[in-house]
Amino acid sequence: MLEKIKQVEQIFKRLEKKVVTLQKGTGLTCQTGCNLCCLKPDLEANVLEFLPLAYYLVQTNQYEAALEKIESGQTLCINLKTLRLSEIENGCSNYAYRGLICRLFGSSAVKDKNNQLQPYLCKIQKEVYAEKLSGITAEINRKQIAPVVSDYYYELQAIDPYLANDYNPINQSILKAISLVAYWYSNRPKRKRSIPQAG
Repeated sequence: MLEKIKQVEQIFKRLEKKVVTLQKGTGLTCQTGCNLCCLKPDLEANVLEFLPLAYYLVQTNQYEAALEKIESGQTLCINLKTLRLSEIENGCSNYAYRGLICRLFGSSAVKDKNNQLQPYLCKIQKEVYAEKLSGITAEINRKQIAPVVSDYYYELQAIDPYLANDYNPINQSILKAISLVAYWYSNRPKRKRSIPQAG
């Protein structure tokens, strides 16, 4: 289990570098404070992409609170903070452990039927970058600087095809990931301590 989690985290690290390259090369970013893509109640994700989040929640004893939110019937992602309190931003409460879908949307590209890359954008980004969009698209294709959505999902498939194809509403995938990690964590082999020899 731990090896799978590390492999998923490595994919995320490589993706982050690619996203930075895309942003520097095109100026394309999400709007500050925007979380509209997180407000979709029918958002789906696979179980594998949330193993790092599950591991973090189990290690820090936050998983029971997460399970309570999910079991209460909450449809929006349990990590979404929708209230802005004083200086605290709304958005993802576990941003460092967000899933692959959260990392790709608005910061990547998809291939069209002609095998050309098209920016994978939300409605707001399309409006904000309307005048620059053709130039951004051309730059992405010329320099191949955008992370391609399908490439990263293929990488997940290589780690664990079953979990990578287990798609559910986002909270159900988080629930399944927590269940898997919590079971593994409680049953993992304990390291034996060596007993000091009397001298």
